Amino acid sequence: MSSYSLAKKNHNIYKNNNYNNVNYTGISKYLYLINHKLLDFFVDKSYNRHIVEIGGGAHSHIDYINSKHILTYTIIDSIIFKKKIEQLKKKYPKINFKFLNYKKKIRIKKKFTRMIASHSFEHFEKFEVNFLKLLKLMKKDSAISIALPCDPGLTWRLLQYISYFNQKKIYNWTNFKEKDLDDARDHITPVQNILKIINYYFKSFKKFYFPFLIPLIEINIFLIIQIKLKNFKF
Repeated sequence: MSSYSLAKKNHNIYKNNNYNNVNYTGISKYLYLINHKLLDFFVDKSYNRHIVEIGGGAHSHIDYINSKHILTYTIIDSIIFKKKIEQLKKKYPKINFKFLNYKKKIRIKKKFTRMIASHSFEHFEKFEVNFLKLLKLMKKDSAISIALPCDPGLTWRLLQYISYFNQKKIYNWTNFKEKDLDDARDHITPVQNILKIINYYFKSFKKFYFPFLIPLIEINIFLIIQIKLKNFKF
């Protein structure tokens, strides 16, 4: 009898410094630099006092912000990135850093003034439910900054073919199908669904597409969304 079970493969994306070696070197480095810069478009600096970053363990957005306005910076991510907090404490000694394990119940004493999620929401299972839970961590007068890959999309797909040859050396992929499987397991929620959910729950928000500005996911690489929590409909 045949055995139907999940393919066994090494998940090397977040081991060692692999994530940074792939996304923050070569051409990708400049694309992600633009991504981080766009995340601060039209964001008033007053919102940066108490920041929570979702999934910023591997590479935090704080390196792209004027840090003098930040009082506290909290990262919610996998426990494997907890040691990164010590590095940030040394780099920004005037900021109070905190790390929270996303697998445990989150308890906070003071609500946040800004949420940052750079390429993290596409990894969420049950995005709608978990996104609404995160909103409870925010002050009523707060900002939410989101960056998403335009996946699935034609331009994003083309970039995956181009980047495969560099990535396979670092991630130890043997063929493109293995990369595809890894991507399918990693990017659980498509950007279109995330956008539909945000569009339902908020009266208004700003969105920017890169690089073509035309509001079509199929031809762009990144989508940036800026939200004011006070525009929540319910």
